[in-house]
Amino acid sequence: MDDKTRTAAGIAAGLQGLKYDDKRLAEIAAEVEALNDAVRKAATERLTFDDEPAAFASLMEREARQ
Repeated sequence: MDDKTRTAAGIAAGLQGLKYDDKRLAEIAAEVEALNDAVRKAATERLTFDDEPAAFASLMEREARQ
């Protein structure tokens, strides 16, 4: 089990009380990585350090509608 899969397992068990088999945990880790990359890319391209924190939530809401 790689670090990302171990992290997914820890979050699932520790924060949500859920347990999955190793195959599903690897899938979840890959899904989370893809979503995280998309969020970081969207934020990097459209937000600056000086933006209000609410701008991030607004950006995510706009992106979710597309």
